[in-house]
Amino acid sequence: MSHTPVLIVGAGPTGLMLACQLARFGVEFRIVDGKAGPTRESRALGVQARTLELFDAMGIAAEAVAQGRATFAGNIYVGRRRVQRIPLGDIGQAVTPFPYLLILEQSRNEALLYQTLRAAGRDVEWQTSLVDLRNEDATGAVATLRHADGRSETLHCDWLVGCDGARSPVREQLGLPFSGGTYENAFYVADTRVDWALPHGELTVCLSSETFVVFFPMPGEQRYRVIGTLPRDAGGDVPVLRFEDIEAAVRAQMDIEVRFGETAWFSSYRVHHRCVERLRAGRCFVAGDAAHVHSPVGAQGMNTGLQDVCNLAWKLALVVQGRARDDLLDSYHAERWPVAQQLLKTTDSAFQFITSPNPLVRAFRLHVFPRIAARVMARPAVRKRLFRLISQTGIHYRDSRLSQSPGVTPAAAAMTVRAGDRLPYAEIAAPLADPSASVYAWLAAPGFHVLLLQREREGLEALAATWAAQLESACPGWFHVHAVASGQGADALFDALGVTGRVMVLVRPDQYIACVDDRFESPVLEAWLERTLGLRIA
Repeated sequence: MSHTPVLIVGAGPTGLMLACQLARFGVEFRIVDGKAGPTRESRALGVQARTLELFDAMGIAAEAVAQGRATFAGNIYVGRRRVQRIPLGDIGQAVTPFPYLLILEQSRNEALLYQTLRAAGRDVEWQTSLVDLRNEDATGAVATLRHADGRSETLHCDWLVGCDGARSPVREQLGLPFSGGTYENAFYVADTRVDWALPHGELTVCLSSETFVVFFPMPGEQRYRVIGTLPRDAGGDVPVLRFEDIEAAVRAQMDIEVRFGETAWFSSYRVHHRCVERLRAGRCFVAGDAAHVHSPVGAQGMNTGLQDVCNLAWKLALVVQGRARDDLLDSYHAERWPVAQQLLKTTDSAFQFITSPNPLVRAFRLHVFPRIAARVMARPAVRKRLFRLISQTGIHYRDSRLSQSPGVTPAAAAMTVRAGDRLPYAEIAAPLADPSASVYAWLAAPGFHVLLLQREREGLEALAATWAAQLESACPGWFHVHAVASGQGADALFDALGVTGRVMVLVRPDQYIACVDDRFESPVLEAWLERTLGLRIA
């Protein structure tokens, strides 16, 4: 029987991201997929700001942006009238270094992640399928694999992660219920040329009396990814339909004059809204579409899967390397399952609203909603909250047992962030970062980052050196300590955190704040390390 510390089943974007993260932490693993190679066609295409921040730490954000198309505004049309224009670039400028929606198909995301994985000296075992799985809680899991040449392999893995999509064999083998249902409406997606009078290069949502059509601008002149629900009278079998079969019906659904040109790709499919009851079963986990599927409204799915495994990877690495207790892995379900549940609720509510045939809902959608949207979206606070929701930069883990804040002191009360929050965006300039970089690129080294921020420089370097030596002794290679005084190029970070005096901030490897305290000498950090990881500082 062969052995691996971690087996990843599925080499879509979720599995590839997990593999890249484990490679960054120096963990041995194997990743298998029954396909012959990376995906060539895909339905997912929106890359949100939070994902780009994670890409930035991996050094691949610039390449992703170069390959895709940044969309800085979205428009909502009801009939011929534009009821709302959402300037993503303006709203998100102070929130993230990527204040836009990046249009980059799933296939290109996979290719970029696969290239990153191979650059790290790792590879996917293509044409290798999971045919059986036994979950042995005490010692690991035993997987039976079938290779391309027909050879069968029995593999013992200490940990297994199912990233194998909505029809996940891992989830089925584990017997995890996948509660939910299937939408009555069937979806279509087409990559086509669009000729109309509306502004090119912006996201456009067209609401009609019956349904909706979304236009995502793609690289190339007048190229769009068009997504909507199949007309009820489209006829024919969903899997074999062509865009030409429904083109007239789609135009009829819209009050805006539009002409479609050459279609490069078309697919129609059914959409489910389902979620597992737990993300961990003994020594096995599920992530991405294997754990939750939902309406494509909001372009959230692929991004959520990528963030699932970024949450799991560092915890898994610590446990595999013997740096933390197994119970650290329970926090994966505790932190990510509520995110999946909330995502299902919001996307389902939005989908039901824009497709409901109920006469009252239809009337509200066409006549009342435009007026309410215009008034509500005029408020800056609402616009910023909506951006945080869509971009996924607003996700937090304040209620997690991994999040520890100090008692209420005057200095702590003045801070604008709490443990469990995503580290706020700030630009770091010379001498700390030259050229200037976002805080996520500045703290890109894998592991934890301890920030000692103080307005005065006196004594800060010596304290940082002491902390660095103690942490390196307790957990080699996992902690980076930064001494930051005012005027060193990080004033924007002081402002973003609301620091008026001094503060210690422990940043997790996934860029969320683990604990924060305004007393450098306090045992808060030591207590967090012992309680969470089982580490004691000498």
